[in-house]
Amino acid sequence: MSDNYKCVLFDWDLTLTRVIGDVSPEERLTALFQKEGLPYTLPEVEEAIHTYNKNVETGQLKRIGKKQTQREIAQFYKDVLAQLDHMELDWELVNRLYDAYSFLPHSLYEDTLPLLKWLKKQGIAIGIISNHSRQIRPVIEETLGQFVQPEHIILSQEEGVHKPTKTIFKTACVRMGFEPEACVFVGNDLYVDAIGAVASGGYGLGLWLDRDARLKGVPALPERVYRITSLMLVLDYIYYD
Repeated sequence: MSDNYKCVLFDWDLTLTRVIGDVSPEERLTALFQKEGLPYTLPEVEEAIHTYNKNVETGQLKRIGKKQTQREIAQFYKDVLAQLDHMELDWELVNRLYDAYSFLPHSLYEDTLPLLKWLKKQGIAIGIISNHSRQIRPVIEETLGQFVQPEHIILSQEEGVHKPTKTIFKTACVRMGFEPEACVFVGNDLYVDAIGAVASGGYGLGLWLDRDARLKGVPALPERVYRITSLMLVLDYIYYD
């Protein structure tokens, strides 16, 4: 433990909150499609994603990777809709879907508020860095406004850069008013969040939140990167008198 960390920043989706609830990615995508008037059922979406994945494996479709940028996510929507024989496959539609994701119902994880209350009580600065549409800002501000100042919410679409690029991590530090080595980043993606914050952003710690702890054969983690299975375990890495 250390007393050097003055600032904790978090990813948003699947770290502090989950969209729709504890459901599969296919269920979330089905809900998104239906919200925007695309009446596909869950079995249809599951089959479309299965076909999409098979086409990626065989080289018929280009692998998109982590799907972090707006264009990558929109391209994924476009490719899945193509498997559903959807006729309207323009960028206006898929970019609308990208924004519409912000308006799906969400709920905070049970450990989110207890941790944020503890950090606030200790005077720890709290921020959010999310690869998300700007449409999520009012949602975050309404949900966590008592803990996170508006200027401490860093959104990729507003900044024009995405995790794990150096720029977005550094921008967050400037807004928060701390040097990177005084900051801890917590997120559910090992490479984009935890490793990215340390390797690209120079953060003092990167904490990979592996809630389900399902991954077997966890890779050896770089220096200053650690795996946690609950948000409350962040406390193990921050010390205050």
